[in-house]
Amino acid sequence: MKRNGFSAIEIVIAVAVVVIFALIAVPKLADVLRKSDEGATKGGLGALRSAIAMYYGDHEGNYPSADIVKELTENGKYIKEIPYAHCPPYHGKSKTVITSSFDENKDSGNWAYKADDSEDGTGKVKGQIWVLCTHKDSKGNVWNEL
Repeated sequence: MKRNGFSAIEIVIAVAVVVIFALIAVPKLADVLRKSDEGATKGGLGALRSAIAMYYGDHEGNYPSADIVKELTENGKYIKEIPYAHCPPYHGKSKTVITSSFDENKDSGNWAYKADDSEDGTGKVKGQIWVLCTHKDSKGNVWNEL
């Protein structure tokens, strides 16, 4: 007797193997995507800090003003564009740079830049840039402390 096709038990076993594989792979994929976004944000933070340092050197010890986006991106001399800040899964992607009202925006997921010497409770000094997020990354570091 010649057999055509698969039996029901063979199909059930194949589906079970695929489901088990998916249950293992999907959480790992989500973790890899989160770490990728975190790495891109940390890289963007480093790029912004480097651009600020170059600006500082070119402008005789003066940091960018509150108009930091224009000053750093104009003509692409320091940086072509502001990179995305993304603190998954807490906040979406943002290129916004907040230069005041840090307390009101303390968990917005945006960039924050200290443009002056005023006391504002952040503990940051003029010329510093950081991420406005009070959550922790996948390594347990608080975003606004990086």
